[in-house]
Amino acid sequence: MVIFQRFYRTNFLLQILICLMCSACQQTAGPPSNRNDNASPTSELSEPTIEVTPTSKTDDQWQVLSADTVTFNVTAPGAQSVKILYRPAFAEDRHVELKRPDRKEPKGTFSTQLKVPSDFAGEVWAEVSYSNGTKKETKPISVTVESISPDELADASYKHTDDSARSDKLTGGHIEKTTLQSGQGDIRITVNIPAFQLTLWQGGKEVKTYQIGIGRKEFPLPDGLRRANQIVFNPDWVPPDSSWVEEHDVVPGERVEADDPRNPLGKVKIPIGGGGILIHQAFRPGDIGHLVSHGCVRLKLDELYELIDEIIAARSLQVSRAQIEHAKDSKDRFVIKLDAPIVVDITYDTEVVEGGVLHLYPDVYSKKTNALDNVRAELKDAGVDESSVDDKALRQMLDRVTTTEGFAVSIADLKAGRGLEAGKNQPLTAASAPRKQPDTGKKRTRR
Repeated sequence: MVIFQRFYRTNFLLQILICLMCSACQQTAGPPSNRNDNASPTSELSEPTIEVTPTSKTDDQWQVLSADTVTFNVTAPGAQSVKILYRPAFAEDRHVELKRPDRKEPKGTFSTQLKVPSDFAGEVWAEVSYSNGTKKETKPISVTVESISPDELADASYKHTDDSARSDKLTGGHIEKTTLQSGQGDIRITVNIPAFQLTLWQGGKEVKTYQIGIGRKEFPLPDGLRRANQIVFNPDWVPPDSSWVEEHDVVPGERVEADDPRNPLGKVKIPIGGGGILIHQAFRPGDIGHLVSHGCVRLKLDELYELIDEIIAARSLQVSRAQIEHAKDSKDRFVIKLDAPIVVDITYDTEVVEGGVLHLYPDVYSKKTNALDNVRAELKDAGVDESSVDDKALRQMLDRVTTTEGFAVSIADLKAGRGLEAGKNQPLTAASAPRKQPDTGKKRTRR
């Protein structure tokens, strides 16, 4: 089944609601009364199918609609009623009911028409009900309108999960790395909150992973699927009505200019959906690897500039180097609008097997995810027999996780029953690593 991300344009929900209201007005009181009560059991009937017309072209995933009004035909011999269901692209597991066909054509075909919104894109399928109370669903079809760009369609095939994007469950055990390729717009960003990691991907390959700061416990960075539509240099800041702003010596609602030292956004921000959630410059170097923000992602400025350069190159955006340098050197506001949204997928994964290594990260928001059952489920998916490691050893591994260090051990060592002995604590970020004593060049004399 093709899977999708959350993708709504400004007027999309309104258009869908209008369509549904119009649909409701056209519905009749119920299905036709001339059904055959002696129909064969549902299990003996052929599987129901759905099709849509007219379409202008079809590829392996998408059927492109070629008219403002389209017809859905559901073939379901012996069915009593049919619902046409729709899951918009980027809507994760939520769906809406589009229509209930009110005409039953000969040979068990249900037909209905739909006026298509201008940004219609997603999965459509039918739920078929039979007289004996059972239900069946057709295989979904993926439909879109011509105006959706290729990049948006590519993004629509990505779905949020609770697993880190670096998990072996999603990568097959190997993350292929790449240098950024200019003009190839299939890029997306993923964040794993407890690992303090942000990764830029292109074509499913890792371009680079950055260390980040995240929201405080009382203002957590929310997990889920988001998207970026613009990059803003020299942003003003309007402080929210929150206790968090007290340390910034500002008044909620006042306009704090870009070059004001009280402005925590720094030189640049990337909005990633509603709620004021941003990717922006770290306020200070110590932000990295800590809970510091009002629900945002913080990056060191040089790394944020690098990320922006990669986005511009991948999407071939019409932005000159002179414009970028002027934005860096001045306090003039400069906005780069993206040609298509960039998916930003944020997860909260405290137990993840990556490249054959189990990583345990701190439960930074106290969600009680570092539990034995969760670790065992992760190990089971990685092929580790339950008898290979006992509960006491797992608890000791979890106890070695701190606010600044994770715990890592290979699956091979776990299978061999030496996970606790072979595993090691690892700093979450470079800022968490113990500092090496400077080398003075003098040799100690052993006494």
